Amino acid sequence: MNWFLQVPIPGYTFDLSHSDPVFSSGSCFAEQMANKLVRYKFSCTNNPYGILFHPIPLMRNLTDALNGSEIDEQLFLQTDEAVFHYSCHSSVWAHTKIDLKEKLQKIQVLVASDLRASKLLILTFGTSFLYHLVSGKPVANCHKQPNNNFTKERSSSEEIQAVFQTFYTALKKQNPNIKILLTVSPIRHVRHGLQENNVSKSALILACDALQKSFTDVHYFPAYELVIDELRDYRFYDQDRVHPNEEARDYVWNKFSEALLSKEALNLNRNIDKLFMSINHRAFRASSGAHQSFLKKTLESAIVLNEKVDLKDEIKELKIRLQ
Repeated sequence: MNWFLQVPIPGYTFDLSHSDPVFSSGSCFAEQMANKLVRYKFSCTNNPYGILFHPIPLMRNLTDALNGSEIDEQLFLQTDEAVFHYSCHSSVWAHTKIDLKEKLQKIQVLVASDLRASKLLILTFGTSFLYHLVSGKPVANCHKQPNNNFTKERSSSEEIQAVFQTFYTALKKQNPNIKILLTVSPIRHVRHGLQENNVSKSALILACDALQKSFTDVHYFPAYELVIDELRDYRFYDQDRVHPNEEARDYVWNKFSEALLSKEALNLNRNIDKLFMSINHRAFRASSGAHQSFLKKTLESAIVLNEKVDLKDEIKELKIRLQ
């Protein structure tokens, strides 16, 4: 008996191996999925501008990096404790404007380089509500400034598509073979209200649907639908009832893996899981002969796997624990 309706996962025309670089950017859900890739030793660029919820500032940042654009001087914010930039998350900061500008320039160079090298770009859209400074410039993060410093509007699907087109053109000039995977974050922005959140997500879903139909190398992964429709129970959320919990994130990751990873990558991930389970095992007597023998076998397994993925840190730890 089926206890829920299953969300169909599209069949993709490509798959990922551990040697394929991935670039993931967008909401905190994008970061959580990127962390999974990093855990399994994929090469993954993870939110270089910090967590960004709205697709327009996100894609403009990436476009500016590809074009080598100047850092927007009008978006610097000086506070009593630090300097921020309205194009980035608050995790990107410095003590002086000069230092932050230099940091942003370095981020741009790395972003452009990583986008040129990546096989897959994952973009996760979180909200279509966009904040503007009084000057009219859109911001990616308000940095806890007073509400009267901003105006708020909901971006339409067409506006998001227009900014994507500009970004897509710049990206394809430098990396013609890259694939793009769009997702909508299942994290609900209840600060705007539940009804407003639903309207906001609708604009994002409509934009993603139009984009995947317009470009043969743009695809959609139903992360939002998996959580909202298949896991439609609050036990799959953290205590705030907004963020999917670890069990839900694992569920989505498993669906992502089955759909997008090669058979060889899936098998390698299973072996990595077994290795991590052995490494995390803690004996009552670490010096016992049995445990030392166990560690030696674990080290041998790690050395074999190290030929396929980078396990130097794990091998170093195991050697330290061998007495």
